[in-house]
Amino acid sequence: MSGHGLLIFDLDGTLFRTDTVSVPAAQRTFEAFGLPIPRAAEICSFFGRSTSEWHTWLRAQSPPDLADELIAAIDQHELELVGETGELYPSVREALAALRPHVAHMAICSNGPEGYVEKVISSQGIAAAFDAVRYRRADGKDKTRMVAELLEQLAGRPGIVIGDRWDDVEAAHANGLKAIGAAYGYGPLRELVEADALAHTPAELPGLVLALLGWEK
Repeated sequence: MSGHGLLIFDLDGTLFRTDTVSVPAAQRTFEAFGLPIPRAAEICSFFGRSTSEWHTWLRAQSPPDLADELIAAIDQHELELVGETGELYPSVREALAALRPHVAHMAICSNGPEGYVEKVISSQGIAAAFDAVRYRRADGKDKTRMVAELLEQLAGRPGIVIGDRWDDVEAAHANGLKAIGAAYGYGPLRELVEADALAHTPAELPGLVLALLGWEK
């Protein structure tokens, strides 16, 4: 069977190596502002979480009168680096190409803001693989509600959510979908214990997807 089903992918830590842009953007900006440079691990812990959480943490690391300027500078530098040093995980393009003929629809559901998400998928040449992109908006909807919107928008069942954080798994199960945990991403494995399957590399995704859907390659 082919051409049936829906795949919803997280972006950061699932398709895109966020550390290739966000770590240098933050560290260089902190250095330029004369502030203590945060460790890469501290920065990476926010990948996949909402932008508001990231900005709240940045404010706590900065004098109040510099916070807005610091955040704006990091965000701008991050966008610049997306097209310069940003990278997908190895085998992501091949995995997407292998999956596309087997499913009716593929979508992205990200906690990142519009400008960032659109810049990543366009600069990495993967925009054409997806039928819909849902990013975090001012409406404050979480992953569960964003996935619910995608289900209203796109046909194709059964469905699977693929992501590296707990809210990807939660969003899948709350909407009656299966979940594949991207164990190679930034979320600790304890966040993925309730996933229906774990992918340790993107190259494993086609086999896991087709197995969960009960189809053969």
